[in-house]
Amino acid sequence: MKMKKNVFIGCLLLLSIAVFAQTKGRKDYVDSWVVKPQVRVNEQAWSQKNYIQADAGSSITLSATEPETAVSVKYAWQNEKGKSLRSYMKTADFTLTDITREDGGMYTLKVRMTQEDGSIVVKNYNYFVDVQEHRGEFYDWEAHTVRFGYDFRTEYPELPEPQKVHTFYKRTANGGTAPANMYVGKWWSAFWGDNLNPEVGKDSATIYGAAKRMVDYFDQEFAYLRNKMGWPPDLSARKGYKSIIYIFGSGLTNDNTPQSEQGGYQSSTRADGQNWACVWASWYPFSRFRLDADKKWNDGAYQRDAMIHEGIHATFADMPGVKGSSWFHEAGNTWAQSKMAQLKAEEAGNSVESDNARAGWLDCGPFLAPFMPIECYSGWLQDGTFGGPQAQGVNRYTSDGKQICTWRNILGGTQYGNSFPTILSAFCGNGSVPWIWRYCSNRVLEGIGDSIGEEAMRKVILQYRSRMAIYDFGYGSKSYRNSASDSFGQSIGPEWEPYYINCGKWRMTPYAHPVQNDMNGWLAPDTLTNPGWSGANFIPIHVNPASDKVVVEFRPEDTHMEAQLCYRTKSGKAYYSQPVYCGKMEMNITDRPANGVIICVVANTDYIYDDKNGEAQRSHHWDYRIRLNEGCIAVADNYQKWFFYERNITDPTLDLSAIEEITSSTSLYQKKVGMFNLQGQRIGTLRKGLNIVDGKKVLVK
Repeated sequence: MKMKKNVFIGCLLLLSIAVFAQTKGRKDYVDSWVVKPQVRVNEQAWSQKNYIQADAGSSITLSATEPETAVSVKYAWQNEKGKSLRSYMKTADFTLTDITREDGGMYTLKVRMTQEDGSIVVKNYNYFVDVQEHRGEFYDWEAHTVRFGYDFRTEYPELPEPQKVHTFYKRTANGGTAPANMYVGKWWSAFWGDNLNPEVGKDSATIYGAAKRMVDYFDQEFAYLRNKMGWPPDLSARKGYKSIIYIFGSGLTNDNTPQSEQGGYQSSTRADGQNWACVWASWYPFSRFRLDADKKWNDGAYQRDAMIHEGIHATFADMPGVKGSSWFHEAGNTWAQSKMAQLKAEEAGNSVESDNARAGWLDCGPFLAPFMPIECYSGWLQDGTFGGPQAQGVNRYTSDGKQICTWRNILGGTQYGNSFPTILSAFCGNGSVPWIWRYCSNRVLEGIGDSIGEEAMRKVILQYRSRMAIYDFGYGSKSYRNSASDSFGQSIGPEWEPYYINCGKWRMTPYAHPVQNDMNGWLAPDTLTNPGWSGANFIPIHVNPASDKVVVEFRPEDTHMEAQLCYRTKSGKAYYSQPVYCGKMEMNITDRPANGVIICVVANTDYIYDDKNGEAQRSHHWDYRIRLNEGCIAVADNYQKWFFYERNITDPTLDLSAIEEITSSTSLYQKKVGMFNLQGQRIGTLRKGLNIVDGKKVLVK
């Protein structure tokens, strides 16, 4: 249908009224300020906002209007670390000249107000600054990555094969003790008593055969970890002893466990005057090393690899790092085994995406719920908080000592997902994970940041999240994607009863779907799955097929937020925009995004877990706003698997029949009919192709 200009503008106003009536606007960060923020670039007009973006070399001024109630006011400025940048003065103006990328970040205005009764009130308000040095250009993560690594052979250049064997004893039938049964290999040794469960074997040959195959397998796997991957052996081997596989429940004197007990763990046991980390295993995994195990049971391969998993834990136990990061004891462990499988597959000439190196089912958690923190144990808990690095907030018990389930199904095992070490090693180097165990004495992220610096660490977090969003990390990308796909869309709640809170069901998706929050087109995320500390939201956005460029505006409502656009083409090529602290993200899309969808990544980059204020940090969800500008149509359906860039995916929520079709005359298009909000302010320009007007899709031909 054809419309005259005045009729068209009227329709826009009606659309705006209708859309705003449906939104659930919530207060923005600046709404509670007693001053009104002001910013400007060079000598341009002031903008009434607390964020500013400018090109390198510009001058910017941060300021504020005076509060109405105070008798007198003074203003001071500090940076995000609390360092004073300017002492208290009567003017709020704070100017930075010839700015560079390093000037970007968060600034705090301290407003010191003297009240009529003589009392003094100090309020702190945050401003955000982004400096663009290569506006509109693609961002090359490879050129902005710090690489680091560790190989234990630099400290132990000639560690010989251990010759000593630990001493263990078994109980005898007459109530005495005798030396334990054992099998001794090159680097490992196994010990058991005479009360061994008969499932391992009813005769000496079968039992010793299983022990030999078990120890030989340990020798083989740990030789690879040592010689090919640069990992150290455990403390026993470093002290000249064979490493320990202790079979509990078999009649050894170091435990009183029943013969029927199952399971396997990394533990420690006493021998030769001190405690030693060891593999503490029952008859159950031991039996899976029988020659005929795979004919008798269907879990042999799983149990054998689980034993290696516990052996890796024994290696970690006496390393100097990761003492305050229980989550990484699991994630780093599963990474080591996965990496070993990958390297072996490559050596054998197999695809790096082979079944021997596939991601596990618990690897899906961080990919499907990226709003969870990186250093998180048991994931997103039922009360909406997140488990801390040492499982803070996780453990609760009934009055009779029975554990209460506080976590959600699947996400409760998020610490077993090794996405962080996998992606980190892809861009920082394979030696980065051993480096963590050697040098990060307490927390993982804090330890890395102490070495590479704060800004580099924050970029590590953003890079991790952006590569995760489009599965751009080389080896394992497709395997991890398939793992996420398998659980995508499942509705999850408490894993078992008794549970702490009936939190209801959440349908798993990696994608956030912010909705319109105000009349100016700003979109806000939900308050349920917006990011925890070091967490992120991935927002899929439909792009205009007629546009060669996209622009998305980002506004932080909280501390230490960064954002970036990214996408893959149908052929799999990955592109990233320049990252921003605030303001506009611009990206060329002439190499078309697969399925016409890009991803906006919004990440919190707080990487230090605050032990003093951990409860508040675990509970907090970081807030932000985005606004779709040039080249953007709408936020895409968050329950489509947009990460399958090779496939043809349609969005059932994008109802093209509902688009207002406006066939205008040439003269009307040439005049570039403007878009106006209810206050009559121009908020954009209508162009050929699909446009967004107050959240509605409009097609101009």
